[in-house]
Amino acid sequence: MSYKFLKIKTFLSKKDCKKIIEEINNFKNYDDLVMNGRKRINKGSDNFKSFLKKSKNSKKFFNKINNISFLNKIDRKIKNRKIEKNQHWKINIKKKLFSKSIYGAQKGNKVTNIKTNLNKNIIYLDMDFSVSESGYNRGPHRDRDSRILNFLVYLNTLDKKDGGKLYFYDIKNKKNFKYPRFPKKKDLFVSAAIPAKEGVAIFFPSTPDSYHAVSRFMGKKNKKRYFIYGSFSLNKEAIWEKF
Repeated sequence: MSYKFLKIKTFLSKKDCKKIIEEINNFKNYDDLVMNGRKRINKGSDNFKSFLKKSKNSKKFFNKINNISFLNKIDRKIKNRKIEKNQHWKINIKKKLFSKSIYGAQKGNKVTNIKTNLNKNIIYLDMDFSVSESGYNRGPHRDRDSRILNFLVYLNTLDKKDGGKLYFYDIKNKKNFKYPRFPKKKDLFVSAAIPAKEGVAIFFPSTPDSYHAVSRFMGKKNKKRYFIYGSFSLNKEAIWEKF
């Protein structure tokens, strides 16, 4: 495949997962409803700030990853496990800074809702706490052009019959392929299918061919899919180069 993903099986303990789920359920306020059944609490919103004030375990998790040290740690893991061996893409960000306060715009063409000096390369964490109900799905796509490294942390385990798997894709015919953000499914094939499992984290470079999707979640009896999704992003378009 054109890129690899890093899977960490015990990124969060079962105890921490249960505590964060409990905090999400107790909060009950969401910023939006997207993708046929996904409720989100998005970084940068008043809801997000209020949620962290009331949720010590979620706040602890957020503080743990909202820094350049954590990003560098994941970068080292990727390089040590040779995740980039067959990636064929590289990005060179010189003199990068890290901001703990910037957050991504959820609508429109803006990269962030905060003005930044575009002459500087500023990296920031973008993320949301999500709850999906039956019907949630996401077709093949790659994330917005400002993203560098994407991640997903599962907070509960789903049965096979529930669906809600994370799919990674490769391109059938790379010759003359234009790398659209939303490719046609017929131009791809599934290279990996990852079921939701409590405490597992998936990290993957947000390259121009980092196509992924979520199969339809068919949770019965009010079952839900709890997860944290996010990325380390740039304050402008990230320029990837082929090699």
